[in-house]
Amino acid sequence: MKLLYISSGYGGIYQTFDQWIEESFIDSPFSFAKIERGALNTHMHKIRTFSPDFALMMVGDHVPTEILHQFKQEHIPVILWMTEDPFYTDVSATCVNDAHVILTIDEGTLPFYKQLGAFHARYFPIPTNRRIFQKKASPGEALTYDITLVGYPYPNRIKAINTLLHHQKWRILVAGKEWHRHLNKSRRLHHHLTLETNWLTPQQLANIYQQSAIVLNPHRPAQFAFNRNKAMIQNHSLNNRAFDIAASESFQLTDIKPPTVFSSFVYYTHEDDLIEQVEYYLSNEETRKAISLQNYEQVVRWNTFDTLPTRLYELAKSAL
Repeated sequence: MKLLYISSGYGGIYQTFDQWIEESFIDSPFSFAKIERGALNTHMHKIRTFSPDFALMMVGDHVPTEILHQFKQEHIPVILWMTEDPFYTDVSATCVNDAHVILTIDEGTLPFYKQLGAFHARYFPIPTNRRIFQKKASPGEALTYDITLVGYPYPNRIKAINTLLHHQKWRILVAGKEWHRHLNKSRRLHHHLTLETNWLTPQQLANIYQQSAIVLNPHRPAQFAFNRNKAMIQNHSLNNRAFDIAASESFQLTDIKPPTVFSSFVYYTHEDDLIEQVEYYLSNEETRKAISLQNYEQVVRWNTFDTLPTRLYELAKSAL
């Protein structure tokens, strides 16, 4: 089977995803070719010569309508991987009729897509890269942080960090751009807080996860002001950071009740519950380690870039 991968066209972590996807198909059931999204018009002859069975592309907040129409004219089936769901469903809804298969990273959007006629919509989360996110080499090594939160400062994350800092007893690392704008001066200068506002590589993130007793993983809220999600679809699935943390065999607290397949993941429901769970798990290292191992086993069993080609191959055979 021949697969044409169209690069995402986004910067930041998406350039890394593009690279990891290409690497994962080196030894796979596919003949693989990759084209940069911006270079499609100048490579249509090569694409016709390659004659792909289908094209795959990641889609976030911008639908490449002209590309979809071009592939439809060439009779090349397209699989769209909606990797920012459900936060840009106003955008993704516009391309349902131009795709043969919709892959979504959030199960909460499946009824939405099927209502629009995308009967080949499937839950397909972004995998973790086990070459980067690995078990700690020295499990007995002392931890640097009690609590770590990595990511954009959404309102629920800001509230969680302010709540934790109020207790003034835990070593906390917050990493991500824009955080300095959302924590007041007294918080930023808090002697228990380490603030990292530079963009971090996946390897740096993996190191941080392994240095942390608890990685806090609140999800982007469906009500966030800059979402384009008029249907107010609630996110039901764990984000890709959850899988990276689990692959590092690090303990995490998330704010989404996990599906059965990830039943070992621990979640909190409100700030008071968060404090109670932080206090409990920081005091119970063996329990933390046992849960982290369960998280690890549930994730690496199938949701990795190593298993991506086989899973995509089986899906393509059944849906195209």
